[in-house]
Amino acid sequence: MRKRVAAVLTTGIAAAALAGVSAPAQATATWTHVGTYPTKSKCIDAGQTYQREGWDYSCRTRPAGDWLLFIQ
Repeated sequence: MRKRVAAVLTTGIAAAALAGVSAPAQATATWTHVGTYPTKSKCIDAGQTYQREGWDYSCRTRPAGDWLLFIQ
């Protein structure tokens, strides 16, 4: 009986570990700051350049009024 419980437990642990490995890589990707722009439109223009190359981009504002461009 103990061997059967150990086998079921080991199989469950292996299945859980395998599910963690199969997570998409982008879910764990981090955003990288690549530039600072004085206006949102200039940030978006630069971000679209990266988007054409296959990167996701995000423009975020700061209290100072400038815009930060991030890619992943």
